[in-house]
Parts: sequence; C-alpha cells; structure tokens
Amino acid sequence: MSDSSRPRWTVFCAMVDNFGDIGVCWRLSRQLVHEHGIAVELWVDDWTALQRFVAAQPPEPGIRLQHWSSPWPQADSVTAAIADSDVVIEAFGCELPGEVKAAIAHTARPPLWINLEYLSAEDWVAGCHGLPSPQNLSAAIRKFFFFPGFDKGTGGLLREAGLLDRHAHWQQHQLAERQRWWQKLGLDSAALMSDMLMISIFSYENPALRGLLQAMTDADEPVLCVIPEGRSLNALHDGLAGVHGKRLQAGDMLRLGSLTLAVTAFSSQDDYDHLLSLCDFNLVRGEDSFVRAQWAGKPMLWHIYPQHDGVHMDKLNAFMGRYLQGLEPELRLRCELLARCWNLGEDCRELWHYLRPQLPDLQQHARKWQQKLAEQPDLATNLVRFVNRPPAGLTP
Repeated sequence: MSDSSRPRWTVFCAMVDNFGDIGVCWRLSRQLVHEHGIAVELWVDDWTALQRFVAAQPPEPGIRLQHWSSPWPQADSVTAAIADSDVVIEAFGCELPGEVKAAIAHTARPPLWINLEYLSAEDWVAGCHGLPSPQNLSAAIRKFFFFPGFDKGTGGLLREAGLLDRHAHWQQHQLAERQRWWQKLGLDSAALMSDMLMISIFSYENPALRGLLQAMTDADEPVLCVIPEGRSLNALHDGLAGVHGKRLQAGDMLRLGSLTLAVTAFSSQDDYDHLLSLCDFNLVRGEDSFVRAQWAGKPMLWHIYPQHDGVHMDKLNAFMGRYLQGLEPELRLRCELLARCWNLGEDCRELWHYLRPQLPDLQQHARKWQQKLAEQPDLATNLVRFVNRPPAGLTP
C-alpha cells in the first residue's frame, strides 16, 4: 500500500509524565503502522525529551515526527496537514492549539476527532466511553471520547500482536534470558546469582523506597534490584552517597547486605518489556509501564501519578479492587495496604517481609489477570474499529 492510499492519522502528545505520555503514543503509533497499515504523524511538544526517547528505539519509517512548538507553525501548513488526516487524536485529553481546531473546522472533510483519555479502572469509565463531544466550531465536526479500560464497554489496553507469546518464551527460558539480558546491559553477570530474586524499580521520587530496599538488605534471601537512571534513583542518592562515595550512574552495581543494586541506562521499550518479563516483582509507575507490567504477568506494585487533590488514590483503589479479586482475604488486605503505603510514602518494610514468601501465589494470580485481560480486544484494534464503524446513535 502506497503512502498516498494509506489512512492517515495525526496524534498530538503533550508530555506531562516524563516519558510515559510519549511512550503510550509511540506504542499506539507503532501498532497502527505495523498492524493496521496506517500512516501516523506524531506531534510532540517536548522535542528534547522526544529525541532522547526516539534514540533508544528502533527506527519507525511509518511514523512522521513533528514538533508541537509555540507559537504554532504557519496556519496554511497546519490546514494542509489536517486536511490530509482521516483521524486526529488528542492523547490524554491534551488541549489542541486554536490553529488546529480552526483547521479541523474549516477543512472540506473534517477528520474524526478523538479525545483519547487516561486509563482508569473506575466504574464510570464504561458509561463515558464512546460518547460524542459536541463542538461549536462546525456542525460537520465529529468528536468522541475514547477511554482505555480493563473490561468490556471500554477501549481496552495497548497490546501488540505476539506480545504474550514473547513473554511466554522469555519466561520459559528464564535463566538463559536473564544471563543474556545482564550481558546486553553491561551488568557483571559473574557477581549475580541465577536463583536470586530479581526486581525492577521504575517509580517517581518516593521516600518509601529506602525503607523497602532496607528490608531487602536485611533479609536472608539475595535480591537484585534493577533501577534505571531517573526519578527512582533520585530518591536514593542522598542516602547512598555515604556508602558509595559518588552518585550512582548507569553500569554501577552496589552490594548492600543481601541486596545488589544495578543501575541501567535509558532503554528501548522492547528491552523494558524484556526486563519486566524476567523479574519476579516489578515496581512501575504512571500508565505505560503500569500496563506493560500487567502483560508481563508478574506481581507488581503501582506508583500512580500523584495529583494534588488526592483523586489519584480513588483511581488506585478502583484498580486494586479489580486486580486483587480472587486472592485469599488476608493476602488481599496486605496487598492493598502495601499499595496504599507505597503511594503515600510510608514505611513498607513489614509489609514486604510478609509478602515476600507469598510471591509464588501472587505470581499465579498475576498470570490469571494477564489471561483475563487478553480476552478483550486491544486498544489500537478498538480504535480502528471505532473509526471505521462508529457506534450507531453516537454521531453528533
């Protein structure tokens, strides 16, 4: 299919949560290109962060990158770009510039306009998914809300073809894959034990992290914690400076009692999926790593994006209420407490000591959750179906 005959979608991404927003938009764009034959133009406001992100990824010729600058480019060029688009997506409900809205309103064939919202497990999501959003700009404009979600009646979750098969392969050959992963990232595999508990940590700055690592340091079982350079490491630097003598950086390994800390550089999304699959427990944040950890089918702890009004705790509770269904009551209660304490920055040491022996049960539960989610169509497929066949009665 030539570029001129391919459907064309334009995606707008305003970066809020470091690389999480662009991570979701990149995965979506890549899947639209590879699995649905769509040409994607991706506009991103933080050009510096985008360049760092893209440098770690394989090249994607089907995705055209554009700088969402301020002031906006010439109106004529914007109008031409929008006129060629079949779909315009506001990722995470970002507000489109006035020039883009005007271009949508004045083009002869306005594109379908989709407000792709943040992921939430709250009950109201299914009732709002797919609803029209009437606009005063033009009667010809069709705009809809599209909500990712965890069950029927929502837009589903991002999941490219073959993802679960890759996880199954990695986990079936876990020892060899771990050795290969350590070597690829330059970790000293000779200093690591094949049977040690392996944990990934990708969180926001969190005062609870030191206590959690202290619990692992004092335990009898050896633990390897993999921490990418970034916000998780920022929370540890002051406390580790006296031990290590300098700020930790990519390639460093630090032994503290039973705990080994390994710092890695910013990696590609595929390498991060590989890491999640090989770990026994994953600490994740935001939306992108949060969803990818669920597809890995391993126990996890979510650091939800904090909001000043505290509404993020309602979202956390809504997810935990779904995710923990079926667990034995005492284990479920402790998991809920761990999630709450972790997100409030409170001491998690005793909770970790309780939950560490329960990891085999949590592993089985995570695999069941993975398979339950996989029964639903993925987000990109649902978006394409929605665009090609909008639900009856929803056209404004």
